[in-house]
Amino acid sequence: MIVSPHLVRNFFFIIPIGLIIAATDVTVAHHSIVPFDQNTFIELDGVVSEILWRNPHVRLKMRIQNDAGEEEEWELEGDSANATARRGLTRDSMRVGNRIRVAGNPSIREHRELLLTNILMPNGEEYLATERPRPWRWTEGRAGATSPDTSSEPSIFHVWSFEEAHRPREPFVFTPAAQAARAAWDPFTDMLALRCIAPGMPNAILNPYPIEFIDEGTYIRVRIEQWQATRLIDMVSEQIPEDAPSSPLGYSIGRWEGETLIVETTQIDFPYLDDAGTPMSADVEMTERFTLSENGTRLDYEIMVTDPLNLAEPAVEDAAWRWVPGTEISPYECIPEQIEF
Repeated sequence: MIVSPHLVRNFFFIIPIGLIIAATDVTVAHHSIVPFDQNTFIELDGVVSEILWRNPHVRLKMRIQNDAGEEEEWELEGDSANATARRGLTRDSMRVGNRIRVAGNPSIREHRELLLTNILMPNGEEYLATERPRPWRWTEGRAGATSPDTSSEPSIFHVWSFEEAHRPREPFVFTPAAQAARAAWDPFTDMLALRCIAPGMPNAILNPYPIEFIDEGTYIRVRIEQWQATRLIDMVSEQIPEDAPSSPLGYSIGRWEGETLIVETTQIDFPYLDDAGTPMSADVEMTERFTLSENGTRLDYEIMVTDPLNLAEPAVEDAAWRWVPGTEISPYECIPEQIEF
C-alpha cells in the first residue's frame, strides 16, 4: 500500500461550542453519509473486487496488501455515474480483476473507506472520479474541453457546469431548537437521499452537477440534472401570489438587475435546510443572485436564507458554475443506497 498525505484546502470550521454555531461541510460528496478527511490524500494500489455503477454515487471495492503483507478490502466512493461519464469514465472503463491505483480522502471513522478523486488504469490512463475541480496526480491528463465562443452576447441561457462548491460566508448561527434537532438527527436513518427522496430548496440547486436556464418569456425554466428537478421562475409577478402553492422547491419570482438575475422564493415545503439535519420551517424565505461574468463564461451565485425559527441570523452561501460548451443535462436515475453497518 502506498500512503501519501498531502495538505489540501480545509473547508471545516473550528467552532466554540458555547456559541451554538456550526457550518455545513460542503466538500463531502453531496449525499454521502461517510465523513471524509478533507485534509489528507492517500493512494492505494490494488485489485478491483466489486463494481456498483449508479447514481447518486459510483462505488467500488478493491483488495490491497497492507504494509504487514495482509490483504485488506477498501470501499471507494466516487461521484454519480453521470459525473464520471462526463470525465470519460464509464462502467465499461474497468472490470473486476483490474489492478488500479486510486487516490482520495480517507474516512475519519477509521473504516477502510475512501472518497475517490483520481483513478489510474492499467493502460496508464488517469481519470478524475469527481466533478469537483481536482488536479491530475500521475499524468498530464487529457485535452481540455472546447473553449466557449465569447464573441456573442453573454447570456445566462446555457447549460452550466459545476465550478465551485457552495460555501457559507460565515458559520451558520442556529437557534436552540435547531441545534437540538441537529443533535437528534441520524444520517444513517434520517437522510432522505438514501431513499432517493429528492431534496427541496436550497439543496436542490446546491449540488455539483449541471443546470440549465431556458427563457420561456413569462417564466425562466431551470433544469437541474441531479434528481431531474425543474424550477419555474415567475418573471412577471412583482410579489409572491397569495394563492401560490407550496412545494419542496417553493414558488419563485425573478427580476433582472443588470446582468444579475435576482430570485425570491417562499412557500417551501421541505423539512431540512441541508444534509446535516438542520430543520427548515414553512416561513423560510430565500433570495438568490445569479451574476454573469463580463465575458459570459462564469456564473456566480449567492443565496441568503432567512428562517427565524431555526436561524438566529440570515445564512449566506456562495457558489459558481462555468460554461463548458457541449455539456448536456443527462438522465438521472437514483438507486437507493444499501448501507451495511
